[in-house]
Amino acid sequence: MEGEYPIVPVAHRGRPQREPLGSKEKFWVPGPGGHKWLFKLPKKSTGGHWAEKIAYYEVARRSGIHAAKVELAECEVEGRVEKGSISRSFTMEYELYHGNQILAGMDPDYASDKKYKQNQHTVERIMDSMKIFPDVQFANAARNRLAGYLVLDALIGNVDRHHENWGILRKMVNGEWKGRLAPTFDHASALGRELRDSGSKKSRERFLNELGVGHYAERAPGAVFITESGSRGPSPLELIGWCMASSTYQAFFRGACRRVAGLSASVISRAVTRVPSGWMTQTSKEFAIGLLRYNHGRIKRITG
Repeated sequence: MEGEYPIVPVAHRGRPQREPLGSKEKFWVPGPGGHKWLFKLPKKSTGGHWAEKIAYYEVARRSGIHAAKVELAECEVEGRVEKGSISRSFTMEYELYHGNQILAGMDPDYASDKKYKQNQHTVERIMDSMKIFPDVQFANAARNRLAGYLVLDALIGNVDRHHENWGILRKMVNGEWKGRLAPTFDHASALGRELRDSGSKKSRERFLNELGVGHYAERAPGAVFITESGSRGPSPLELIGWCMASSTYQAFFRGACRRVAGLSASVISRAVTRVPSGWMTQTSKEFAIGLLRYNHGRIKRITG
């Protein structure tokens, strides 16, 4: 029987090399295996660190979805030991070329600096952007992987798949760019990590005991749009339902939907219960398991 997730102690030497993108405190540290890892602190009073661990590695990898490795970690920051997560660098000799850069390169009218409520960030544009790979089979394989990332978002309730949260890895070889789709990354905005256990109209206890977790799952707006209208994106579940009903995109999404639908209830529960108790409250575990089970059931029905 698998025990609790291990906690990896990491340290930075001198002034940390900070990562500029995103809104969370993060910096690069040496970690397991001698690799470069990104240590991230969750936003205050949220569970971004445990959401990263559950979603990134323990759910994605069991669904065959290509994701960077994540561990729970502790690091001394300004004289105090802080709980966070570490994500192993996946760039190596490549550079990460973000989605907004790709989309702006395809359309000069694309607002690459607009991060929130960016209704130009549609499924059609995202899928069409993979023609950056000239080989048709390679481009379609990338589309299959991208679809898997969006299916994962639907399972874990990730609402932050904005245009800087996906991209390709590229490098110059003999005067030409060569590359591949980057693994899925940054799932800290998942599993209701922003909710409080109690004391508010949108608390975990109220969703569990009164409203139902489905009320939360179906109403959470995502960052990928279906059409370029309105300022509120569909929920990740609604997006997947639309894609699976689309004759244009169903073929790309079907495989990932089937793999996620095939996850067992015990795998889903263990992904959450393995988080150490000092890192995640019992109420947040109950909510996360309930949300995963609800989303899993919806994906199974969408898949048919």
